Amino acid sequence: MNKTRLTRTLLAGLLATLGVCVQAQGLRLPPGAGAGAGAGLLAPGGGTTPQQAPAAAPLAPSASLGSVRSSDGIAAIVGNQVITDYELNLRIDATRQQAQAAGATVPSAALLRTQVLNQMIDELALAQYADQMGMSVNADTVDRAVAQVADNNKISVAELRREVEREGMGWTMYRDQLQREILISRLRERTMAQLPSVTESQIDEFLAKQNAASTNPQAQYDIAQIFLPVAQNASPEQVAAVKAKIDAIAAQLKGGADFAQLAASDSQGEGAKHGGDLGMRPASRLPTLFVDTVRTLQPGQISPVIRSAAGFHILKLLKTNGAAETAPAQAMQSDVREIVLRASTDAERARARAELDAVAQAVQSGKVKFSEKARELSQDTATAAKGGDLGWVLPGQLDPALDAALERLNPGDVSAPIVQGNRIVLLQLVDRAMRPLAEAQKRALAKEVLQRQKAAQDFDELVRDVRARTYVHIPEND
Repeated sequence: MNKTRLTRTLLAGLLATLGVCVQAQGLRLPPGAGAGAGAGLLAPGGGTTPQQAPAAAPLAPSASLGSVRSSDGIAAIVGNQVITDYELNLRIDATRQQAQAAGATVPSAALLRTQVLNQMIDELALAQYADQMGMSVNADTVDRAVAQVADNNKISVAELRREVEREGMGWTMYRDQLQREILISRLRERTMAQLPSVTESQIDEFLAKQNAASTNPQAQYDIAQIFLPVAQNASPEQVAAVKAKIDAIAAQLKGGADFAQLAASDSQGEGAKHGGDLGMRPASRLPTLFVDTVRTLQPGQISPVIRSAAGFHILKLLKTNGAAETAPAQAMQSDVREIVLRASTDAERARARAELDAVAQAVQSGKVKFSEKARELSQDTATAAKGGDLGWVLPGQLDPALDAALERLNPGDVSAPIVQGNRIVLLQLVDRAMRPLAEAQKRALAKEVLQRQKAAQDFDELVRDVRARTYVHIPEND
């Protein structure tokens, strides 16, 4: 195993928690030194005041830290905790390795130290704020996170521990940082979940700017891809095998695996030897599918699996130039059918699941058609008469449980029965394809983009506010 791989995997998660990209060497500038993660995004309606979460009371240093000197190996005191020079140097080394692997320019040693230290101060301050808000992460959750990291690296937890200790981090430190990462992630999710309101006039303005941005000849994108080809005459079984492999890669990425490493080892497309990087290109020299997919991504973010005529792709937006975030003109959509049975007791739910299991097996074996069983059985009157047809839906348009089940299907597949309160649902994916968006879908996506921008700005404001209210002392500045 690469000496810094585990540390970089951990740090990648920590940095992503605060929405920071490798383009900026994975670091947040200190408050007042530059724009936050939302910089360069379209400002809705001329700008709004972020809805801040309740501010934390200033965190005072503990009495035992009152006489700390820089010679004691203390890089910073944050509230009632310290960042040691040893911890800082570990993070600097891992961040430098991460930036170099991504092809980013590494700043001078002094600037890198300042940026990394400020990032670590932000993390400690946010973790202390989350603790004040009553948030916590128990040992079982950390254990599961450790197991996930080990699984992503295809080693046992015992081997992971030996590697961490060999790198000099210390197992307790490693678990503490994982715990902090999870805590900050939950804080961010809580903040981002409170979606701000967006007016119809703001959506109109956004769509007008989108139309102008989509024809901007200066818009350029640096995209990396993981690509698995599908032959034009491939059988459904061959397509399903490729889809299963790309889904497995996507799962590794969600677990924190390094995109460039997976691209180099698994991608069969252009740029694979360079971590999948296609280089900076104008939008006119990229497939429309790629441009429409990455328009709503921030640098460093990774797309879901997408399908082209050539095969399956996963895209990562590395950086942009002259391209504002826009809602796409087309998107990957799924043609879906459903059968719904209603059940109010455990016994009724068990019978409904058994009945729908039998339907799924009969459809998959070709004995019956899903649409016919939907007309016969479904208790959702709105779709039963149409053979269960829900039409073309966007990712996230259905209930999360249904959306998650749908994501795992290939065209023609039928899901397992899905329990939704008093509803038991069976889904069939008829087809999946890139399709132009209807006007209502464009407006819905524009609203989602605007809400995400506002929520990101709110979180950036929270980070600055928490940092300003937290006691921070850096001994070297004395």
